[in-house]
Amino acid sequence: MPVKKIINKEVQELFFAKLKQVMPANVSMAEELAELLNVSTDSAYRRIRGETEVTISEIFEITKKYALSVDNILGTSGNNVSFTYTKLVDSANNFEIYLSRILGHLKFLSQSGNGKLVYVACEIPMFYSFFSKKLTAFKLFYWQRSVMNIPEYQEAKFEWDILPKNITELAQSVYNEYMTIPSSEIWTVETVFTGLRQISFYFESGILTKEQALELLTEYRNMIEMVQKNAGNSRKNVSDKNETFWFYCSEVVVGTNCIYVTAGEARASYISFNSINSLTTTNNDFCDETENWLRNIEKKSTLISGVAEKQRYQFFSQMFAHIDKCVERISAAE
Repeated sequence: MPVKKIINKEVQELFFAKLKQVMPANVSMAEELAELLNVSTDSAYRRIRGETEVTISEIFEITKKYALSVDNILGTSGNNVSFTYTKLVDSANNFEIYLSRILGHLKFLSQSGNGKLVYVACEIPMFYSFFSKKLTAFKLFYWQRSVMNIPEYQEAKFEWDILPKNITELAQSVYNEYMTIPSSEIWTVETVFTGLRQISFYFESGILTKEQALELLTEYRNMIEMVQKNAGNSRKNVSDKNETFWFYCSEVVVGTNCIYVTAGEARASYISFNSINSLTTTNNDFCDETENWLRNIEKKSTLISGVAEKQRYQFFSQMFAHIDKCVERISAAE
């Protein structure tokens, strides 16, 4: 009895055509697939040409690495959308995989040559959590202790070197890679609150010392000042030749963190859940809706990067005032 094919040749060719759209132009698809699937380059070419059928496990590995949705290829429509995510449970190893996945996606955008990222932030974008070594150490510790409930940190007090060096270095690589990608960010005045509450809560719970809390607030202020400076320059880095940073302030409460990325014809949406994790899809209909939502948010927001000096000063002054109040409260505590 003949075995029914998982996908026909036409659909397989469409699958690899879609894959080509989301791969960096300077990467050989055959060589990439050969390494990923542990096959010869010749075998990879046969799969690309449709001469050898790809298996379910191979499709899984490919879509996992490139966050490629099979919805658009297999004809899934209506209200059903496929998402990918990294499982985050009480394991430090899973957290390392999570950061590596983020770094891989950012490298793809950076290497594509035309990648752009839009970040709607109800709290400080996670990439800025790794602005400095001290902020990196605190945020990684907070997430693993209070969000992921990793056992070894449940009774621990915070120390600057409490986390493995490879995790903190990986996190700072994520920050460095983000700073190479042209980005639009949409903040509200409330965006600053979550980080301040986390520092205050850990101080009031005895997990942070007063000295540590005040040092973190200094780092937090330095990070906000960096964002303000970049908004004034419309550049993420002084060396950038063209505009690479567009900063919006919104009076509309955005309610969630959302990231939307484009690289040529490739698109992906990242929707936050479980505090730090995200669901990822390249589904066309979902990306269309995400893009429309972002455009509406932008229209109701004020672009304060570049020449909007007065509005930019007023917006960031409100954030600095909240930081100063937090510093005063912790300094006065006995």
